[in-house]
Amino acid sequence: MPTIRFLTSGTDVDFPDGEDVNLLRVALRNKCGVPFKCATGLCGTDRVRIVDGAEHLSPPKRRERELLGDLLDEGVRLACQTYVSGPVSLYWDPDQKSIDEDSRAGKRLLAEWLDAEDGQ
Repeated sequence: MPTIRFLTSGTDVDFPDGEDVNLLRVALRNKCGVPFKCATGLCGTDRVRIVDGAEHLSPPKRRERELLGDLLDEGVRLACQTYVSGPVSLYWDPDQKSIDEDSRAGKRLLAEWLDAEDGQ
């Protein structure tokens, strides 16, 4: 089973071999602490830096390329736009501010993401 290592929170999450999983959805389901706000690739709140395993990530989507630009070359990705197919290690700035998950908008967005399937 491949493992996603969330270095900032010290959490490791295994997922079934042969599956592509959304990085943000895995983080939310396993309470890994990745910050998020819009979860659509527009705000950039869920920026993560890939330490190892970049070859196991989906190619950057248009929104990621537009928002991150040269940061992509430095290993920065948006968790909401990134699918993982093998072992990956990543971290994020612990000072990044997330949506208030107890707010009405936070609860709605969280429910939407947790209820959805992973498929691309």
